[in-house]
Amino acid sequence: MRWLQTEYVLKGIYLGLLLFVALHEPVWLAIGLVAVLSLGGLALALAVATIRKYREGYRVKGRLASFLLFLLLDNSEVVYAGILLGMLVAAFLLRKEEGDGILLGGMVAGGAVLGVVFWLLRYVRQRMLRLGLTLLLGAVLVAGALFWFGKLGDFGLGFTQRNPVDPTIFGVQLLLGIPLFYVLAFAGREEETEVEIAAMCAALGLGVAMLTQPGSGVQTVGLLIPIMLYLWYTTQILPRLRVFKHALRGYSYSQIGQYRQAILSFRRALQFEPSSGMAREGLWSVHRAMDLNRLADDAEMMAIVDVDMCLERAGSLLLQPRPGEQRLLEVHRLLDLVQRQRPAARAAIHYWRAVANTHARRFEEAAEELQQVVDPTSYLPADAYRRAVLLPAWQLALRLHPEMVQRVGTPQLALPGRRMDAIAAVERHLAKAPEDQDIWGYKRSLYENLAEADYEAVHGGRVAAGDFDYGYVQQLGLALINDAGRWQRGAEYLRMAARGMPAQGPSLFSQIAQAYQRNGDGKGAWKYYELAKQGGLSVGPKALGNEDRHAYFAALKLLGDGAMAHGQFDLALENYQLYTEYERSGLETLRTLADLYERKGDPLGALRTTEQALLYSAKDKDLLERKDRYYYSVMPEHLKARLESIRTGFDVDYCIKKSRTLLDAKNWDVDLLDWAQHLAELAQVVRPESLAPRVLVARARLRRGENDEALALLEEVRSLKSESFATGEDEEAWYLANKLLGEVYLYELNKPEAAVECFIEYRKSSKSGADTMYKLGQAYEQLGDRSRAVKFYKHVVAFDGHPLAPEAYDALSRLQAN
Repeated sequence: MRWLQTEYVLKGIYLGLLLFVALHEPVWLAIGLVAVLSLGGLALALAVATIRKYREGYRVKGRLASFLLFLLLDNSEVVYAGILLGMLVAAFLLRKEEGDGILLGGMVAGGAVLGVVFWLLRYVRQRMLRLGLTLLLGAVLVAGALFWFGKLGDFGLGFTQRNPVDPTIFGVQLLLGIPLFYVLAFAGREEETEVEIAAMCAALGLGVAMLTQPGSGVQTVGLLIPIMLYLWYTTQILPRLRVFKHALRGYSYSQIGQYRQAILSFRRALQFEPSSGMAREGLWSVHRAMDLNRLADDAEMMAIVDVDMCLERAGSLLLQPRPGEQRLLEVHRLLDLVQRQRPAARAAIHYWRAVANTHARRFEEAAEELQQVVDPTSYLPADAYRRAVLLPAWQLALRLHPEMVQRVGTPQLALPGRRMDAIAAVERHLAKAPEDQDIWGYKRSLYENLAEADYEAVHGGRVAAGDFDYGYVQQLGLALINDAGRWQRGAEYLRMAARGMPAQGPSLFSQIAQAYQRNGDGKGAWKYYELAKQGGLSVGPKALGNEDRHAYFAALKLLGDGAMAHGQFDLALENYQLYTEYERSGLETLRTLADLYERKGDPLGALRTTEQALLYSAKDKDLLERKDRYYYSVMPEHLKARLESIRTGFDVDYCIKKSRTLLDAKNWDVDLLDWAQHLAELAQVVRPESLAPRVLVARARLRRGENDEALALLEEVRSLKSESFATGEDEEAWYLANKLLGEVYLYELNKPEAAVECFIEYRKSSKSGADTMYKLGQAYEQLGDRSRAVKFYKHVVAFDGHPLAPEAYDALSRLQAN
């Protein structure tokens, strides 16, 4: 059985023995006997423990209280044996009847079972549930006892009426047994739990209840106080008591020279409460008190020594003013110990040795040790020990001692990457202590002489440095960029700032470019305006701040103007196209873009840009002229090849309306006819499903005399009759195709029957009229259908004043005369 489980069983047995002695010999002499024997057992146990410890070499050394606490905490088995032996002897002496032996055995067995229950409750994981269960168990035990003894007013069995038990003596016996039970809990190897407190509070409540009258207010208060005490103790005192117990045990071990046990105890306390000042101070005092010469040969001690605390101790000794020779020797011994136990801490060891040798004026050795710290080549970047001492190491090398400045600081700082390493140490410190003005002065001196080559040596390429104040570098650069004598130094700072502040790249590079312009270096200015452009593109214009967004677009405008002036049209187009995303780019930018596309021979690009410009000014004469010109210049095959990219900016309606206008013109020529057909063909590329462009192409071909091609188009359109056309424009085009076909059939192909079918369809159009009636009369006349011809000619003459009315009269006269 594990000792932890045994402890709980023995605690339960103690409670069983306490109940037994409280129930026998209801006289005051019995109380004295129990007290003497139990305390005598405890005293005997402590005496045995003292003898044992003396044999092991322990001495009191005038610290009696500490020694007694040590005996209690370090000899739990003996303490348990002494107290239980005293209680057991008292129980045997108080037996009166033959059945008491059986009762005593039952009490001991019942107590053991209760101890097992206590042990099981300890392992309930949810703390609030464990609190509730232990409180419930205590309440049930107290209520059961009061019921048995008839102390619940009208309720109860009245056990005292059949057994000569004095309630007062019983209650006093229980109350006097509580301190020894607490000693058992305190002396145990494991931490106290809510179980022990619940048992003590239950005993307290039962004892008070036995000393008061049933149903009285005093009894009620006496029962409530243990409950409140339990809740207060378990939530407020118990967590701290666990820490206190282990810390006290650590102090006790420490005062008698048992450093190993002391360290383990203090560490256990710090596990429960890492911020415990008592435990940390105790652990520190143990490390201060240890004999380091003997410690080096003790493998067990070496395994548990706190290496970080040894480093802390070495540092505290060296930070004192003018540490003497003995302290310096102790520092070196501590550092030797740390080096053996934790080689990974070599950076800290080198630093403190450098400090110790500087105090001892051994400057050559100090310089060698310090160089081991500031040289990063043999360390991983995230070495925690080096990071912890790097800043003070650089301070020692650069500021604190002239010998170290001469031997280490100045030559090391000149090496590639060293200054950046020192800057990183400063920035890590200021991130934690931003108000440290002394380090701020150190920071200013490091950045003041920072060259771009230092930065590139560590962070070449496009990788931005960490632990680096880009905002501070930016301010340094801005302070110098307008200085005629130091602007190049300012540009150097701004370039470094731009590496870590990409969202501010456009404004930073633009300021550098302006400085180059002021100093007559056009190529340099062009280079940095290009970098401003690339910086804006990499971040995205929408993600830029207001100032940087304006700087980005200003750079684009300058680059566009420059490229255009030098005839680099592709580059100018690229920059102006990007510049159009600027809300201030305006109409003229689009006009310039259109002109560039035209010069490049890209009418589609010019056309699309012109359409964008017309959204700003729909009546601009120049833009309207450009639109006519560009639409005429675009070839259908080119449009088809780039249709997806141009579709949204292509004005199909313009093509259709303009083509119709040109075809409807009375004074047309071949050039206008070519223009009309070209526009209709463009519209047909963009809207291949539409009927209107096909009919327009057919009209143009009819004008050219290309009757076969026109007839094929018109017949194709007529075959696409629909009950519901997609648009009114398509419906109108379909009717027009019937009209044109009818005229071709009637006048060109001598197919009056086909012409009649077409004209009858066209009559359903809202645009048909007397002209259609006249043509139907002609078709029927050719077919020899005189009655129908007469009918339609009469419809024509009904329109008085119509131009065809005289011809209709002549036709009627001719037909009626025959």
